[in-house]
This record gives sequence, C-alpha cells and structure tokens, in this order.
Amino acid sequence: MGTLLTWLRRTSAIAVCLVAVLSPALAEVLSSVENRTHRVPGTTARAVVNHMLRHPFPGDHGGAFANIRPHYRLSLDVADRGRLCRVEDVGVSIRFVVTLPVAADRARMSGKVRSAWDDFAKFARLHEERHMQSYLSCARAFVAKARATTATTCGELRSEVRQMFSESKRSCEARQAPFDRQQSRAVRNLRLFNMAGY
Repeated sequence: MGTLLTWLRRTSAIAVCLVAVLSPALAEVLSSVENRTHRVPGTTARAVVNHMLRHPFPGDHGGAFANIRPHYRLSLDVADRGRLCRVEDVGVSIRFVVTLPVAADRARMSGKVRSAWDDFAKFARLHEERHMQSYLSCARAFVAKARATTATTCGELRSEVRQMFSESKRSCEARQAPFDRQQSRAVRNLRLFNMAGY
C-alpha cells in the first residue's frame, strides 16, 4: 500500500481472550491475544512520526506502525452416517500476536504532543479491533458452512473442509483491504501527523 495506513495495518490492543460459542456442543471459535510492544522514541510529533516511518515494524505487507498476526488451528471430527460422512464437531482457534507502538519518552512529551500521541494510539487500537472482529466473523462463517458439509467418504469430507478453511483464510485476508483504504484518509488527518507536517 502507498499510504500511511500501510504502517497502521493490522494493529490491536485487545488484551482479553474472546470466546464465541456457536452451539452448546459443536462448532466454536476461540481466540487469544499475545501482546508485544514496539518502542518509539522521541518527544515531538515530528520525531516520533519520523522514527516510525524510518524504523517501522516488519509487518506482513511491508513496514508497519504496529502489527497483528492471526495463527489458526482447525479441529475437525467426522463420522459415517448412513450413506454420507458428516461433520460431528468443528472448531477454530485463533491466536493473535499483536505488536503495538509504545511511546518510549511519553513522560517527557508536552501535554499537546502526548494528547496527539494518545489519539493516534486510540485510532490504531480501534482500527485493529475492527480487523480482529473481522477475522473472528470469517471464522464463525466458515464453521457454520463446514458444519453443513457432507461427502460420500470421510476422507473426502476432511479434505473438502480443510480446503474450505484455507479458502476462508485467504478471502478473509482480502476483505481487510477495503476497510484499510477507507481509513487511509482519516489517518492523514490525525493531529499527530498534522503536527509533524504530514
């Protein structure tokens, strides 16, 4: 991407485990978050923004202000039911590894700069919370679809569900881009970047 949102891509500050159970015994989506930090030195808006641009976190799609990486695990049980093999139990667990920018010199910032930094951090957090919710929504949709899938043999069913899972992850990743483009204009209007001359 060619906008500042390239470096905001996939951030999150969610620090709780999200659990979404789709039915009492079947098909659950579980998630957990591992939080990490990326220290940003500087006491002025220009200093912190320049540092983030020159020393970005190595994200999945280039340099990033922060990053979220989903790590998936699929659980699947199938069984023969008459002439068809059906899904008995299916679940997805997602471990999100989240790296967030932390102002190394926040205590030495002026009140104005500190407030602008906090606004930026909040924007990034809310932006990436939306991404996380999107990933979870994709997983829930996959689970619902997988539960309804059948095949003539259990080997075929396992293969089909795993292929569906791979396709679900790819399509979910692709659906993040429109939201990023939508917010690319907003990030350029944040006070921190305006104060830094961007």
